[in-house]
Amino acid sequence: MTSIGLSSVQPSDHADVTQALHVLWQELGSEVLLLALFCAGFALFRQTAVRELIPGGTIARKGSKTCSKACTFKDVAPTPPLVSPKVGPGAASKASPTLLQPSARRSVSMSTLSASSLHCGGVGGSGSGGSPASMAGSAFPRPLSPAWGFSPSASTTASAAGRTPLATPSAGDATAAAALERVAKTGDLDLLREVCQQAAAEGDALPFASCEALLRASASSGEGSAVEVFDLLITGMFEPSEPALTAVVSLCAESRHVRLAERAVAYARKAYGRSTLALYSALMKVYGHARLWHKTCDLFDDMRRDGVEPDTAAYGSLIKAAVESGRHELAQQLFKESGNPDLLNYMSLIRAAGREHNVPKALRLLDELESSPLAADATAYNCALEACAACNDRAAADELFKRIVRLGHVDVVSYNTYLKVLLANGAHSQINAVLKEMSARGLPPNVVTYNSMVKDAVARGDTQRAWRLTDAMEKAGVMPDAFTCSILMKFVKQNPNSEDIDRIVDLVRRANVRPDEVLVNCLLDACVRLRDPQRITHVLEHFKATGVVPSPHAYSMLIRAYGHARRVDRAKELWRELTSGSGSTQHEEAFAAMVEACLAGGDLRGALAVFREAGEELRRFPRAPSTFAACVKACIQHKQPRLAIELYNDTKDLFICGRVAYNSLIDAIVRLGDLPRAGELFRDMTLKNVMPDLITYSTLIKGHCSRGDLEQGLQLLGLMQRRGIQPDAVLFNSILDGCAHKQMRTLTEQVLRDMEAAGIAPSNFTLSILTKLYGRCGDLEAAFHAVEFYPEKYMFEINAQVFTCLMSACIANGELPRAVEVYDSMVDAGCAPDAKTYQTLLSGCVRIGDPNFVDRLLRDCLDRGLAMRLDGEAIDASLLLIARRGSPDLAAPLAEDLRAAGASVSQRALATCCAAAAA
Repeated sequence: MTSIGLSSVQPSDHADVTQALHVLWQELGSEVLLLALFCAGFALFRQTAVRELIPGGTIARKGSKTCSKACTFKDVAPTPPLVSPKVGPGAASKASPTLLQPSARRSVSMSTLSASSLHCGGVGGSGSGGSPASMAGSAFPRPLSPAWGFSPSASTTASAAGRTPLATPSAGDATAAAALERVAKTGDLDLLREVCQQAAAEGDALPFASCEALLRASASSGEGSAVEVFDLLITGMFEPSEPALTAVVSLCAESRHVRLAERAVAYARKAYGRSTLALYSALMKVYGHARLWHKTCDLFDDMRRDGVEPDTAAYGSLIKAAVESGRHELAQQLFKESGNPDLLNYMSLIRAAGREHNVPKALRLLDELESSPLAADATAYNCALEACAACNDRAAADELFKRIVRLGHVDVVSYNTYLKVLLANGAHSQINAVLKEMSARGLPPNVVTYNSMVKDAVARGDTQRAWRLTDAMEKAGVMPDAFTCSILMKFVKQNPNSEDIDRIVDLVRRANVRPDEVLVNCLLDACVRLRDPQRITHVLEHFKATGVVPSPHAYSMLIRAYGHARRVDRAKELWRELTSGSGSTQHEEAFAAMVEACLAGGDLRGALAVFREAGEELRRFPRAPSTFAACVKACIQHKQPRLAIELYNDTKDLFICGRVAYNSLIDAIVRLGDLPRAGELFRDMTLKNVMPDLITYSTLIKGHCSRGDLEQGLQLLGLMQRRGIQPDAVLFNSILDGCAHKQMRTLTEQVLRDMEAAGIAPSNFTLSILTKLYGRCGDLEAAFHAVEFYPEKYMFEINAQVFTCLMSACIANGELPRAVEVYDSMVDAGCAPDAKTYQTLLSGCVRIGDPNFVDRLLRDCLDRGLAMRLDGEAIDASLLLIARRGSPDLAAPLAEDLRAAGASVSQRALATCCAAAAA
């Protein structure tokens, strides 16, 4: 409350401010008052920083309740406008000569950067801008990015004659440039935007020096709109000098703004016919920070074309780039052309020789360096020793190390590099001697020394030695670092065990190591492999306590681990931590892990909620379709297809799901009997260029045929064939079955001929369909002909299903003797009847009333051990038929045998059989 009140005090109200401060001093004390003054001072600084650039103007704060009411700074002395806003073609002679520059240097009016309205201005909103006349004087063919507060306008065109001349340097010019320079140094991009927006809103011109400062501030920011700012200023006839361009390119190095640097150099070459050495050097610096070594090498040819001779520093940058990019011949050429190479050039070539595994060349370069006027220091010798270590040349390393010791250039780096050679060659017996020699020279082993030995022990699988070295390291007063812990984690990651993980966590805590992302990920991954949710939670809380925020990858790994452990609640907590906050964004890996965790825990609704929470972010997730497919599969497996359909409706406009997901959805909808909805999905699929396959068509055709919509099924069949998809046996059999159910004999036989013409052989399933069709049509001869013809033609054995259908057709047509013949043929052929065969025959025989055949069937069923699988009603009906119309004396024993075999025989049937036998 206090800071807000003070921040609203105008600078002119000195008496009121003094009285207010006196009261606050007595009531709050010095500490609180100083804090309030700091807040008030910062608010005043934000206002005056913009106001200094635009003297005499007003500021309207975005988002405040009094945005339309401007805050006027009365204590700021008004200064003449930098450029008259009404300068026209004939007004130059009337203007004050002190306010104009020669026409060779023209100004950029910031009103030309604006539009008729400012959409996101922190200053001078749409209602506080300049006049329409000033807006119409734009010299730029296109507007500045809305990120800078300017919106497109049709009025941003004007002829060059209407441009406002640049004002001569004045106190206001210096103030404006100073404000922008301050913005560039502080990196306050919001303030920079306010400055530009205020100038545009009030129609004031931005002076020449301010344009340069604006470019430098844009280059330092690294924002993508900086290139657009540069282009717009150039289009507005701002002509930066070569030194200004060089400064802009140099500032692009820290921000790694390669595009702006290249654009500035291209402009310089076009405007001045060539680029200077300073510009080339600055661009090399930009490429070096961005590690674009190949582009740095390409600059050498450009410099030759421009006739620019590199200096020693430029040669050094070029040689380093050639080495880093693997162009060693170019590095050698540049080294020779440099004429007077420095120490860094020699070191670059020595490193290149090491990468070429050319130790003699590296040593020869070192000899040349020693014979040159340059003084070879320990760094140069260590560079050559590193080349020997990289090539694992023990002999050369021994000789060079002795030479370094003899010349007195040995340091800790030399010993560490030599130790790497000894460890790589397995010379562990010499390690202790080297360590003692280090201590004798006053060069105690450092953390790099111990890390090398720990790494060697871990590589050899000797974890006990690794831990002993770590303990010795701490006793020597050398604290382990993150790299030490990461080395130890390499072995633990391959062979995770709780004891080693706890020791590493304790080491991190004891050595006060701030873990990096690699160490955090390795530790958490090891805990995940142990499948120990409690340890995962413990390690995670420890890292959070040290101020380390796990990466999105670590969060994803933990969420997936909690999901596998069925701890969906913990997974949801981590998901909320990752996605909470105003600036948080969705991460694809974490999204997929959270959906997987919900599915593993059976929380299908939770998975749908994750999809909805991701929302529009799903558009940029390449893995969203596969994650969606997994979710659809889980919904169908849990027999909740409506959830899958609900998810599809929520996400169908955000990404295109794959063919497998569409097929799963269509199959689920067909099983629900919602064929119109299945047709809509089929249309969506084709409209999104996801081509249906055989499974898609088969599912739809089978659904239509099974529900009697044969016409729609045949239409889909024709569409499929026109698209070059050949039906398979399953699809043909589905159509045949649909035709048979409607007793459409002619159409069935036509489809059968098409099936044979397509090279698809009829099967037992096809034959069973034909047998049922002919039986329903009362044509037993055709049924018997089909059973004899197709197995012989296509060489397959008839199965129990076909025999059963044929016997059922005989019984349905009153031909029981032929059914008995078929049964005998079935038994003689070695085809074992199944329970369905007996069930069908018993039902038919009871209906006809043949107790003898019923008795035979029941006894055969007992012999084959299938009695317990028969329906109880069929058994009761069969026993009653035998008891009443067959052999009453055999009915009761048969009933007892059936009951003993586990068949379902009712008390009523058993009593009836016993009564019939007694009578």
